[in-house]
Amino acid sequence: MKKIDYYNENGYVVYKNLISKTLINDFLKTYKKDFLSAKGNYPQMNTQKWGDINISSHGYLQDPIGDIHLINFINQDFGQFADKALKIICSDKIKQALSELDNKSNHSLMMSMFFDQNAGTPCHQDWYYLDSYPNGCLIAAWIALEDIDEKAGRFYVFPKSQRLFFQLEEKELNSPDYYEKKILDYIKEKNLKFSAPSLKKGDVLFWNSGTIHGSQDIINNKFSRKSITAHFIPREFQFVHNRYSNEIRNFKSFEYNNVDCRITSSIEETELSNKSRSLDTFGSQNIN
Repeated sequence: MKKIDYYNENGYVVYKNLISKTLINDFLKTYKKDFLSAKGNYPQMNTQKWGDINISSHGYLQDPIGDIHLINFINQDFGQFADKALKIICSDKIKQALSELDNKSNHSLMMSMFFDQNAGTPCHQDWYYLDSYPNGCLIAAWIALEDIDEKAGRFYVFPKSQRLFFQLEEKELNSPDYYEKKILDYIKEKNLKFSAPSLKKGDVLFWNSGTIHGSQDIINNKFSRKSITAHFIPREFQFVHNRYSNEIRNFKSFEYNNVDCRITSSIEETELSNKSRSLDTFGSQNIN
């Protein structure tokens, strides 16, 4: 089956060995040299708040980096680190895969994240937080930067869930905690089955903005799950806050390898989104 046919049918598809080991190794080397040894704080993705660099006893960053492609906007000393991330996120291989999946020539990068150790992510559809207009044309990518051991807590998707649209009450529209509980309750009620592919270094999983996904809880803290996620829309389409309001979002951007890269509010502490999960919801869902 062609990649595009599998993607359209299931809402996700895996490209094996898409990103070169050289690009990944260069990024990880710079991450260790320029970021882990640095002082100061950065935008943490879990809570959408700023915090100090927190390293575990095993040497892993505990809180995901929000919008890693903009890390040099926060601290100019991270310029090389951001460039190494962009070389992966906006690589020709990623661009070619996106064009193969949606038949669009050019794309815009809306949001990126870097995970060192898995924080656990509840089930959700991306279009609750961001989407394209026309709706449902946002494609996200989960890029494995190492061989992911299942003890690290794997990324999972629910095949064919991109067809599901949930009518939300006001409290669910305004609170991710209530929304994610609704998704989990539906999964349990319908006994939906998830897929957690075994991904190796350089593999990339692409999924649709409507596909329910998340990550399993970590089993052993000795294992990391180094990975980058990135969210793209066709450059010709508009960007919206979410599929429910369809409020058009205007944004500034810069270009990298012919990808229009959004400059998000995460670079300004005072403008961080107040629509954030509570910290204790991370890693709390049990879908097994």
